Formats: sequence, C-alpha cells, structure tokens
Amino acid sequence: MYKIACFLLVALFGVVLCVPSQYDFNQKWVTGNLSYPLPSNPLVGGLDPYGYKIYVGRVNFTATVVPVNVVAETGIASGNTNNVPFQARDYHLLTTKDDLDYQWIRSYDGHLEDYAVTVGTSSWNEMVYICRAKSDGGIIIGSLFLTTKRCLLTAFGYEYIHAVEKYEVLVAVPKNETSY
Repeated sequence: MYKIACFLLVALFGVVLCVPSQYDFNQKWVTGNLSYPLPSNPLVGGLDPYGYKIYVGRVNFTATVVPVNVVAETGIASGNTNNVPFQARDYHLLTTKDDLDYQWIRSYDGHLEDYAVTVGTSSWNEMVYICRAKSDGGIIIGSLFLTTKRCLLTAFGYEYIHAVEKYEVLVAVPKNETSY
C-alpha cells in the first residue's frame, strides 16, 4: 500500500511539473546569437551600464519563457526567472512590425496594461510580460509575473534578483488605435 501511495504522489507531481511552457506568437521574434547578423529592426529596450544598447529578447530557461537583455556586441542574453538569474548565448530577438507602435508605459504593483507584450508562459502556465526599470546606471529589461506584482530583474554583474515595484511595461498598440 505504501508503494502505491508513493507512486501516485510522484505521478501527481510529475504531471504538475511537466506543464510545458509556450512561446507567444503574437509578435515577430527572430532567432539570434553571435553568429547571426543583427536584424534590421530589433526593438531597443534600454542601455547597459557600459553604454551598449540592450535589445529585447526571450529565452526558454528551465521550462519558463522569459524576457532577456540582449547585448549584440557580446552575444550574451541575460535574464531571470522568478527565482534564478542566468545567461544564455542563443535567444530570440523581438523585431518591430509595421502595423504596431511599441511603447514603454509606466506601471506599478502588477497592473496589467492594455496591449502588454508577453514572451510566453512559465512552467506554471502563467503569462510572462516584458518590463524594464533603472538599475545600476542602466535601464534593464526584466520579467513581470502578475502573481509577484513586481518587475524582477538582474543587474549586470550581480547574482541576485531585484524586485521593483514601479517600472515600465512594453505595449504594442495597433496603429489604427489611439495611442496612450
């Protein structure tokens, strides 16, 4: 009886943890790394402390699709899940579309803005949005999980995650709609 109960418990956790993350396909994402040329229309999301442009990217890391800071000159994408900072060399870059206006809108406390851009879902099937905030002399891209109500970002050169209450959210407003 004990073996059956343990097996059922393990099977239940296996089903819960195997929920696959999914990419969001509403935007145009282009595969990138240091070997690929930079697309002609990548979306700039900020500046790092050294003055390099940071492009908006995404990575599937530990079954969670999250936004990343892509520095094209170094080929490194850095980001974080809700509890782990990481770096990657393969990523997807967000490129602009002709029928959308991309804007950064001030937000706070996990408020979901209209037309907010998502990168995909977490391993818990929660939508993950793109946010940014000022940190360590640069404007850094982070992950917005609505359950945390904070913009989570990793400053360059640090191994911990900042939780920022006031931040900006990336929105993609259709050009035929009125702007913010």
